[in-house]
Amino acid sequence: MPTLTLVGADEFAPDTELPDPAKTGDASPQAVRAVYDALGVDCGLLSSSAAAWFGDARPARFVEAVDSPVTRRLTVGGQSVAVIFFPPLSVGGTRESETPTPKLLAAVLAAADAASDATVRIGVSPWGFEGEYAVRQALEQRFHVLLGAGPGAPFAAEVNAQAPGLLWSRADRDGRSVMVIDLLALPQPGEPFAWEWGLTMQAKEVRLTSDIPSDPRMEAILAEASR
Repeated sequence: MPTLTLVGADEFAPDTELPDPAKTGDASPQAVRAVYDALGVDCGLLSSSAAAWFGDARPARFVEAVDSPVTRRLTVGGQSVAVIFFPPLSVGGTRESETPTPKLLAAVLAAADAASDATVRIGVSPWGFEGEYAVRQALEQRFHVLLGAGPGAPFAAEVNAQAPGLLWSRADRDGRSVMVIDLLALPQPGEPFAWEWGLTMQAKEVRLTSDIPSDPRMEAILAEASR
């Protein structure tokens, strides 16, 4: 089964106002990049502070969040996928609201329309639960999947009756799990689409515990970084 691996917001210590050293410890940007390159990430989002921390060692295929949506086109299993990274809520100044401004929302919707030829359109958001909840009906049908991050509870996937065409998943902010989403059927161009659990999609949260077998290549990278 073709796999698409995405990394959203709040993945790195510099992403947050109160960095969590447990996310990167004393590792250098070069060591952290080596880990993410080894994971084979297809595309990822960096906050401006995380991008500055990495400098020239920015992980391959990661993009920096800027004041407008950033779109990356990928081909997965022969299907066209558009991954659209949302700007932060603080565009134009400090973050004063938990929800995006009409102008910010309009920019995100316009980016989706510009990628309307893609079979699957995925939004990657740093807006937090409240911001994403407020606009999910506006995003529905323009986006097929919304991968959220920021303040708020994590969950593998939600399909709501008010926005059945949008599969919404929120990452664990502490980096303790991976959300695995299986798309069992794909939207058809120009036709209304609704996700149905077990029929067109399924999802689960994979907790990152000691029960998961270690990878020798990753162990070697981490050992080298700790020297």
